Amino acid sequence: MSKIEEIIPMYIDTIPRKPKEGILYISKEFGVAVHLCACGCGGKTVTPLDEWALTEKEEGIVSLTPSIGNWSGEKPYHAHYYITNNKIIWC
Repeated sequence: MSKIEEIIPMYIDTIPRKPKEGILYISKEFGVAVHLCACGCGGKTVTPLDEWALTEKEEGIVSLTPSIGNWSGEKPYHAHYYITNNKIIWC
């Protein structure tokens, strides 16, 4: 399990069944962004865009707010971070 420090946005029509690590899949049509948890656990993280704000600073540079937390799995709290200008900012 290896934490990632950066994510690449990819605008798509449908979310792939098997997302790849380090990619933020964004479907404006369905109002959702999906990525694998940045902690490296492999968990799928779904962020509905009516609850998270997606901003694009320039082409290919995005941020998601508020923070993203992954509390599933063996540990009650193992991932908490922001996606800011494609960087993973750990809390």
